[in-house]
Order: sequence, then structure tokens, then C-alpha cells
Amino acid sequence: MSHTVLFSGGRDARGHLDTTETTDKHTVDSCVIACPPHPQHGGHYTDKRLRAVSDQLSPEIDCLRIAYGSWDHGHGEYADVTNAVEWARSRYDKYGLFGYSFGAALAIGVATASTCIDCVSALAPPQSIDDGSVIETTTAIHRTDTPTQLIYGTQDEIVTVDPIVEMLQQHTSRDECDIRSFPTDHSFQSSIDEVSIAVGAFVDSVITSETKCQQWAIRNDIWLSRRQLRVLQKNHSWCPCVTQ
Repeated sequence: MSHTVLFSGGRDARGHLDTTETTDKHTVDSCVIACPPHPQHGGHYTDKRLRAVSDQLSPEIDCLRIAYGSWDHGHGEYADVTNAVEWARSRYDKYGLFGYSFGAALAIGVATASTCIDCVSALAPPQSIDDGSVIETTTAIHRTDTPTQLIYGTQDEIVTVDPIVEMLQQHTSRDECDIRSFPTDHSFQSSIDEVSIAVGAFVDSVITSETKCQQWAIRNDIWLSRRQLRVLQKNHSWCPCVTQ
């Protein structure tokens, strides 16, 4: 089922929440916030790539598809994503970001500026928004320590992701990045199913693994920060929550 939620911040932005819950009792504790492409080029919360990702997520993970407020050259849209994260933060224990094109750059920028995002998946992000005054994607990647997935089309006629790929490879550990390419153009029309499966698997692997580690820590009365959870998650060879 899907229903509309409103964000704070004074803009007419809202989210369309896809969830398996059918009652008022809240049991799902994870969510992916999905950011549409450029609103002046047809970007909308109904975008087929966003809907495909939502359909591929585990039933234990909700999807919040954002409808941006009025066009503000990326500045207001960045605020919309930030406000969506704040909404999710008040409701869920785990939450990640997914974005396509313009929305992918927003997702990377917001994830980099936040300490509470568990993962980010970026589909064909541009190198900047508003000539870098909103986001410079390669700079954001350089500063991130959030597990990041980058997906691009080898025949993309709109964006060039090579500098972003190089920065991600240089400044992110192998365990915290997932780089994938598909033989398609910027629309991903021929690869939507494969892309959505890859995004769903990445999100599930990060959120589910961290949740298991967190549950182990709680059972043993141990407090772990998000960074410590990620370290524990990566070291599968000795991670107690995996071997138990």
C-alpha cells in the first residue's frame, strides 16, 4: 500500500510511502528515501526507476518516494531531501538514500552531510547541480564514509561519471562501495529490472547486516556507534553476529 506524508520545512514537498504495513501499528524499522530526476525534465515521484526499486526492496524495508516542492535550482530540492531524512529519522531505525540522475546527486550530497544515513545508491549522477553551488558530486564522494553504490550506463549520452567512479575507487574502501555498469543509455530503459535488483540487493545487504550486528550488541549489553557497526559488519571472519 502507499500513502502520502508531509515534510516540515515550509515547502510544498511530500513523500509517497510504499509499505507492506496494513495497520496503524508500526513494525517496519527500515526505509529507503528515493529521489526523482530533474523536476524540470519530467522528474516525478512516479518515475519508473524509482517505482522499480521500490518493488524490489525487501518487505521489511519501506520506500519513501519524494515529490519535490516548487523548483528552486536544486537548493530547495536539497532541502526537501534533508527534510525527508528528518521525517524518516523520527520513524525508522535504519534508512538509506536512492536517487536517479539529478536525484542521485542530491542523494550523495545529503548522505555526505549527514551522520545518520546507512547507505546511498546513486544511479547516473551528474557531476554537479547548479554549477556546483548546490552539490559538487566528486567532492562529496571524496568526503563520504557512507557505504555507496554507483550505477551507470556505458552508453549514457547525458552525464559523464568517470571522475565520480575514480573518486569513489580512490577514497572509499572496497567493502563500502559497489560500482556497476550496464550497456544502456541514461534512461536505463533496457535495464530497469537489472538495476532495481542490484539496488535492492545492495540496500538489503547493508541494512540487514548492520541490523544483525546491532541485535547482537543489544543482546550482550554493548553500545555501538554507526561507525563501529560498519566495522563489525565488514569483518565477517570474526563478527560474532555472523558466527552465532
